[in-house]
Amino acid sequence: MPNKTRMKKTFSFKKLANKIDDIVVKDINTLGNHINKTIQKGIDKGKDIKGNSFKKLEPITVALGGKKILNRTGKMRKTNKIPAKKGNHSFKIIAPTDYGAFHNTGFTQTNKKQWFHGSKVPQREWFGIPKSMFPGNAAYEK
Repeated sequence: MPNKTRMKKTFSFKKLANKIDDIVVKDINTLGNHINKTIQKGIDKGKDIKGNSFKKLEPITVALGGKKILNRTGKMRKTNKIPAKKGNHSFKIIAPTDYGAFHNTGFTQTNKKQWFHGSKVPQREWFGIPKSMFPGNAAYEK
């Protein structure tokens, strides 16, 4: 005669489901905040999201008062964050200026009112998910 095993339920699947949502939101916000901090540190250290050093400042930028790459006015550092919430599992980091988006891809100044019209601005890939935050890399694993 086989042994009968009795099981007693000691938890609620509904409570567990509610806690999972809180855990997911907390983890997404932790990752999003870390990515944002890494972007800020990259600006401070003069490195792109891949960890490479930025090309040095062009003489025209220095003439305009630039001393540190992507930090002439300080606006690039003021990213806006929209954290994840229950029911909306996305964390958004919004670049503070359109100019930042241009820098991310590189561009040629086409505004004829600018005295440096025609200048080429090199790509400085400062905004995005840093290489360190991809699966298999140290910051992601942490």
